[in-house]
Amino acid sequence: MKQWEGKKVVITRDDEYHSRLYGTIQHWDVEKNRLVLQPGSIHILLNDILHIKELDMLPQDLNSAAWELNSVGYVMKQPVQFDNAILFGSKVMIWKEDQLIEPFARLIRHNRERVILDDQRIFTKADHVFVVRSRRGG
Repeated sequence: MKQWEGKKVVITRDDEYHSRLYGTIQHWDVEKNRLVLQPGSIHILLNDILHIKELDMLPQDLNSAAWELNSVGYVMKQPVQFDNAILFGSKVMIWKEDQLIEPFARLIRHNRERVILDDQRIFTKADHVFVVRSRRGG
């Protein structure tokens, strides 16, 4: 179970509420039948664990990483932000490094890797930055 050490996880406990704990597994102690979850050095008995699921990002990390302010909007990072841009027909700027590729794009679809514009052009999320324009920014 040492492969879990250092992983960001959500642990579902085997209690009547199936409560969840979020954190990074610091140490898996088989001898004492427990693991230690950070932050807070929370000791959880292995018998109390119903399920462990690895996460890309912890909820506490999402608060700071979900969006970044930009002078004319915010940088989209989460799938729901792309969903909302499509739903509301928001204007989106597309950047590649420091070059503005598209100042007023409209998204029609996206998946984990790509974004498709209303003119059927495709941009990769890994290579581009998508900034939703605010009302102030046009």
